[in-house]
Amino acid sequence: MPKKLRLRFLLISWGLLLLFLTALCCGVSLYLYQSAVNETEAALRKAVETETLTDETRGMAGLRLGANGDIVHAEQSHLSLSEETLHEIVLKMNIRDEQGIGQVSFEGKRYRYLVILQGGGAWAAIAECTQEQALAKTLRRNTVIFILLGMLLMMPVCALLASWFSKPIETAWEKQNDFVSDATHELKTPLTVIAANTEAVLSNPEAPIETQERFLDSIKDETARMAGLVGDLLFLAKIDAGEIHLDLEPIDISEMLEGMCMERESDLFEAGCDFDYELTPELTYQGDRKRIEQMMNALLDNAQMYTPEGGSIRMVVNHDRKQQLRIVLSNSGNPIPEQELGKIFERFYRVDPSRARETGGYGLGLCVARSIAVLHGGSLTADCSSGVNVFTAILGTPPEQKNEKP
Repeated sequence: MPKKLRLRFLLISWGLLLLFLTALCCGVSLYLYQSAVNETEAALRKAVETETLTDETRGMAGLRLGANGDIVHAEQSHLSLSEETLHEIVLKMNIRDEQGIGQVSFEGKRYRYLVILQGGGAWAAIAECTQEQALAKTLRRNTVIFILLGMLLMMPVCALLASWFSKPIETAWEKQNDFVSDATHELKTPLTVIAANTEAVLSNPEAPIETQERFLDSIKDETARMAGLVGDLLFLAKIDAGEIHLDLEPIDISEMLEGMCMERESDLFEAGCDFDYELTPELTYQGDRKRIEQMMNALLDNAQMYTPEGGSIRMVVNHDRKQQLRIVLSNSGNPIPEQELGKIFERFYRVDPSRARETGGYGLGLCVARSIAVLHGGSLTADCSSGVNVFTAILGTPPEQKNEKP
């Protein structure tokens, strides 16, 4: 699909540029040719008005015609037309109107004329169109040459433009394919487990519930896992569509985060991890409590997931120099490679590509967390320069609040 789109864009852009070049060349040629015609007609008009041939370079003839159209007097400049030729040219001219202008052909040559009736007779000026014919031939030849050259030169330019413009589309297409593939993989695993456990339960319909408990617990866990995945996918889809609206309220961040940390302490202690947190007291923030809790749970889950036994997790909450809320969460363990730091916030991306189920999550937590930080007018970044994985969330002023008066 992206290749077809690039080819289509290439052909369309090439065709449009070719059409523009053709119109430009034809327009310039017509302008130059018309300028030559206007110049000839101006010379004819001057000759008729003065009844003299003053142009020294143009082949012209001046004729005084009688009432019956015969030639009374003739003079020529840079022309050597016989009297019979002049007579034949006069017969083809329009001398019935008060003023006639046009062109005639005789013996393979074209002549432009201007006739003005005067006192029962007429005065006519004739100019040979050899220069105009030569110019028209040259312009036609040059137009074809320029168009052909333009076709050749514009092809690589259009190919480059097509590649440039289609690159974001190809990237989005690849991400979409990866997204579908990853989502299918993540959904397939819990569905397979649920199907297997359900079959195990149904194969022993008369067994007591106690013997089936492990199958039912597995079904419950996988259902919860799949519900979380679908919920995160729906949340990200709503963000992409601009359908997420924050429910802003004053929040005692210190109290909220302290409660979340206390809930985590027992789990981290059982996992053999040290957990330390330093919260500036009485910090308040105008934000969406539910979304901030969702962001912090995602960050804490990620820290807990990748902190080995005997490792440590530390949280610091304060204000930065701009008086924005800053939440710094660090954990020991394998440092994130520097080349991976910009990718860990992508959907379904994992530093460990093995997708081992013991790692727990499905690669959406950090993406969701960063999206929530951005919704609150802030950012979420990662760093491992000191050998410790550090995630820094900055919460600024949500967009809905920026234009409101206090």
